[in-house]
Amino acid sequence: MNEEKETLIPVSVEELAALEAMAMLSDCRVIDFRTISDKIDKRAGDDSKSLIGLMSLAYVIFEYKKRGRKGTAQKIFDELKPEIAPLAAELLDDLEEKWREATNE
Repeated sequence: MNEEKETLIPVSVEELAALEAMAMLSDCRVIDFRTISDKIDKRAGDDSKSLIGLMSLAYVIFEYKKRGRKGTAQKIFDELKPEIAPLAAELLDDLEEKWREATNE
């Protein structure tokens, strides 16, 4: 039997979270959000899945804020569990700091 093997390439959690966030924010025609999430979940361990999910939500919240949709960003943030909200807020602060550094260069 000739099985085709899939090549696995190591990707950082940050990059996977960004990919998942982009899928949530965009109108993808070739691959949809559910497909991307399912593929990430299938390969990631439980700890990684939680971190990827949290980071991708932080990216989405940040993008909504940056695009002037602060109400939508706040609604998403308010839905976070109380135990992860502080970590999400820290990630948002880091994203904002990096974005300001990049736009001021």
